[in-house]
Amino acid sequence: MPSPEFLALQQAVAGRYSLDRELGRGGMGVVFLARDVALDRPVAIKLLPPELAADPAIRERFLREARTAAGLSHPHVVQIYAVEERGDLVFYVMAFVDGETLGARVRRDGPLPAAEVTRIIQEVAWALAHAHVRGVIHRDVKPDNVLLEFESGRAMVTDFGIARSLESGDTPPSGSVRGTPQYMSPEQAAGGAIDARSDLYSLGVTAFFAATGRLPFEATSVAGYLTRHATEPAPAVAPLAPRLPVRFAEAIDRCLAKQPDDRPASAEALAHEIGAARGALVRVPAPLARFMREADAIGAEAGSLLGGAIGGTLIFEIFRAIEGDWLGIIFGIEMVFTAVLAGLSVARAAQLIPLVRQLRRDGYGHRALAAGLELQERADAEEAGAAAEPDRRKAWLTAGAGAATAAAGVTIATVVTSDPGVVIGLAMVVGAPVLTIRGLWGQLGGTRLWHKLLRGRFGRAVFRLGALGQQGQPEALGVGGDRTEVALGHAAEQLFAALPAAQRERLGDVPALIAKLEADALALRDRAAEPGAGERLATAVAALETLRLDLLRLHAGNGTIDELTQDIEAAQQLGEEIDIEIEARREVEGY
Repeated sequence: MPSPEFLALQQAVAGRYSLDRELGRGGMGVVFLARDVALDRPVAIKLLPPELAADPAIRERFLREARTAAGLSHPHVVQIYAVEERGDLVFYVMAFVDGETLGARVRRDGPLPAAEVTRIIQEVAWALAHAHVRGVIHRDVKPDNVLLEFESGRAMVTDFGIARSLESGDTPPSGSVRGTPQYMSPEQAAGGAIDARSDLYSLGVTAFFAATGRLPFEATSVAGYLTRHATEPAPAVAPLAPRLPVRFAEAIDRCLAKQPDDRPASAEALAHEIGAARGALVRVPAPLARFMREADAIGAEAGSLLGGAIGGTLIFEIFRAIEGDWLGIIFGIEMVFTAVLAGLSVARAAQLIPLVRQLRRDGYGHRALAAGLELQERADAEEAGAAAEPDRRKAWLTAGAGAATAAAGVTIATVVTSDPGVVIGLAMVVGAPVLTIRGLWGQLGGTRLWHKLLRGRFGRAVFRLGALGQQGQPEALGVGGDRTEVALGHAAEQLFAALPAAQRERLGDVPALIAKLEADALALRDRAAEPGAGERLATAVAALETLRLDLLRLHAGNGTIDELTQDIEAAQQLGEEIDIEIEARREVEGY
């Protein structure tokens, strides 16, 4: 049933936007997914709740801060397209990001891998640096305000809903507190004056949460969180996340300093420091990293089910040998049990097929996956050190607990003559092998065995099945070797060359643009130590990635020349800006 806000907003924007569904709501707004009718693209619309819009002060603040945020334009900031009033309704329209929040990812998957945490936090730092230079403090940096785009893995900061422009003179009343208590800086929690370094504290809490799966402080009330942030030193992150690069862990600890002067000098400086920490980490492209993460979950579950079927069959055979009188019943249960678990294992493994098809649409084939798996395993081994060895002590405990549970199930089923007793016993016999194999999977290196299968004949067979109906789909990008911008440029050039002649003629400037962006990115990488160079490099690489994805969509039949033309124009403008910046730096160096 559509909400009253949905119906009222749809009536107000009819003909311009077509609302689809509600995406979420919070204290300062309701967000809807919609389509821009004129441009035929998805957008998100955030509506100030009508009861709040009736307050002139809140209404004015919402509009002012939305307009302030609309002035930000950065690859890692969710773009605001329009800010509007329609009668009693106040709302703004922003880009729709097909993804999930960092908070949702961590709550579902637990602490993120070191390489992913450092990349995400660096991208958020770049976004905050862009805002701070323009006089805007976010004031509510937290995992649920960081969106992770499914297709590219890019982190994007959203909801500058309580942002304050340093130039506006908009100072909150003395003692007032606005923000999320779990992530507030000490000065913000105390209701004092804040500056850009307050956002760095909140980013430190966000990084702590992403790396460890927990907050630095826990409390049962808002007052408890505010007091602990204001008075207690934060725990060091390294003991809780030992795989983090040392420099990155130290940067998080500095962000969590109580005194602003003890934190990094700026978001730009923090991003540069994280970049140095990331230097030794292997960077697997986002589509491949996403595939590997989901494939690992499939492998663990399919392996547990199949191993449970085999283990349970052996237990039933022992059971049958002991209880000869139950021969027929036990044999029937054994057959059903084995067939069901084996079927579930195959069904779970079959879910790799749609993942493979999506990976191929993104331009990655089996060779790229094999290289990505090897790179990631090498990085994991380097980060884990001795921890990479199988934990045999825990494995023996897990196996012993599983055997004891299965034996108890056999005993209950044979000794207790009532129907409930037999059912409980058999359930223990069925469940124990599956849960035991699931526990042993991580303890004895099941993931490495799964990766070996994916790199070998099994993986090639899965990719052949996934390729059915996709013949001719180009494998546009490999992994390893060349720098990212070189690999992206080469992939985009191959995709352009494979287009029909008519399309190549219409897009004649693309090869030169690709070459220019690639050259600009290489020049910026050589200047990575200079302020702002890292942010510009990320922007240039993002532009190359956008062109590559547009070309892939053209090949797949779900993209348009018009969409590609818009991105070409944006990339050309970016190239001109980079040229001006590089030339200016050369002139300065000449003096």
